[in-house]
Amino acid sequence: MVLVSFLLFLASTVYGYFIVDESGRVILAQRLNGDNGVLNALLEEARRRGLGELYTYEPGLAQVAKLVEHDFGSAELYSHARFAEALGLSLDEVLRIVRSKALEETRKGVARESGRKDRIIAETIKAVDEFDKTLNIFVSRIREWYGLHFPELNELVEDPAAYLRLVYTLGLRENYTLEKLRELGYQAEPAKRLVDAAANSTGAPFTDEDVEPIRTMASAVYQLYSLRGKLTKYTEELMLRVAPNLTGLAGSTLGARLIASAGDLERLAKFPSSTVQVLGAEKALFRAIRKGAKPPKHGVIFQDPLIHNAPRWQRGKIARAYAGKLSIAARLDFYGGEDLSGRLRAEFEDRVNKIKQLFAKPPRRESEGVEGGRERGGGRRDRGGRRGRGRRY
Repeated sequence: MVLVSFLLFLASTVYGYFIVDESGRVILAQRLNGDNGVLNALLEEARRRGLGELYTYEPGLAQVAKLVEHDFGSAELYSHARFAEALGLSLDEVLRIVRSKALEETRKGVARESGRKDRIIAETIKAVDEFDKTLNIFVSRIREWYGLHFPELNELVEDPAAYLRLVYTLGLRENYTLEKLRELGYQAEPAKRLVDAAANSTGAPFTDEDVEPIRTMASAVYQLYSLRGKLTKYTEELMLRVAPNLTGLAGSTLGARLIASAGDLERLAKFPSSTVQVLGAEKALFRAIRKGAKPPKHGVIFQDPLIHNAPRWQRGKIARAYAGKLSIAARLDFYGGEDLSGRLRAEFEDRVNKIKQLFAKPPRRESEGVEGGRERGGGRRDRGGRRGRGRRY
């Protein structure tokens, strides 16, 4: 029979479980081998030997093993040298196991962070924005190139995707017929305008060989438009699941851009509203700090129609009110609150209406006020010491 001290403690490491006494002496040891039953086997062996009640100071272990938590505070109980000896391991082997486990946990942590939906949202909206820049360049090039042959089409078809579809489907302007345009879904009146424009075009005549590379490029760019649409839809679905309050208040696109500008939803939720207000305007903010210029009043939130459609002198006040509501929405989403986006949007719109009433007229510029004062008799003291009737300077 094993003689032990009064108190016995259960300890755990990344390579095994141990029962030790108050002096740190190892009574029982069981090495981890990937089997979930290792801890139960050790506890069963302890009961079989009649070791009595076990204690631990590890909260997680106390909950799993249903033991009494005891803060004995003795660092001597955790001796890797004793643990290694009890399992027949060298210290080098123990260090190798610990290092391997640490690397494994680090990889899991990185994978968890990378797989967070808000991080995915940030990447998808960045991809959408990059698609927009690329598509604008390509569409401009195709319009100029195809415009040599059919320049009137630029004014008749403003939608880029519709323009590309016509170019890669029909090619030469001689192919613009009522029948083919109806097959593409055009109504009679728009189709007739296109046919008449093609028949009376002032563009240069092209051959099939001339138009083929334009058609090929237009087809490829049209596919990019299709992919961009799929990315946008995916972003909207993610935003509804991850950030319903932000989506309801700002829309999926603007909400996603705010998350991307902050880095993730957690950082956005922890930012003060003053930071949320200028997210996306970092260059202007740093320029203001370095050169003493006026700081920006808004960043990406300027994309909201209530801000960019407002008069210049109201935008800063509206942006400040908007940033406050966005901060609340981000915190509700991050900390798992209920969807209050409808109420937040209504409160924001109510505040915008009050701002428009209170500040309906633009403020007088400071220079105008000074000039007005001079006209009413005010003035600076002249060199002779004579003072005007107005305010002193």
